[in-house]
Amino acid sequence: MELVGYTDLVVGPIRLFFLELIAIIPKLIFALIIWFIGKWVLDWAVKLLDKVDFKKYKSIARFKDSFAKLFLIFGKILLFLIIMDYLGVGSSVVGAIVAAFSFAIAITLGIAFGYALRDDAKSIVEEVKKELMK
Repeated sequence: MELVGYTDLVVGPIRLFFLELIAIIPKLIFALIIWFIGKWVLDWAVKLLDKVDFKKYKSIARFKDSFAKLFLIFGKILLFLIIMDYLGVGSSVVGAIVAAFSFAIAITLGIAFGYALRDDAKSIVEEVKKELMK
């Protein structure tokens, strides 16, 4: 039975780390290419939308500006999710985002109901204190 040397314990994991890092570099480069092309397409679409003239209708012109900003924001979010899916972590990112929104909504509702029912909660706590003191 041969004992593994110290260099094998240290060099092996480091070598494996660098081999996996080298293997993922082409995916990262392609993800950056997807990002730049997608961002260029989004900017091109917003510029195309800006060329449409609605000076005669002011409300539609304001809606167009708001729509262009929202289109750009949601387009970048969608592009980010596409890249995460390409890299293989898309479902994890979406799951984390959904969980974060769920927790935020739950905390918000809890605080809202707690604040709305604070007087009732105070009276219930006082009644429980009286019962416990007996």
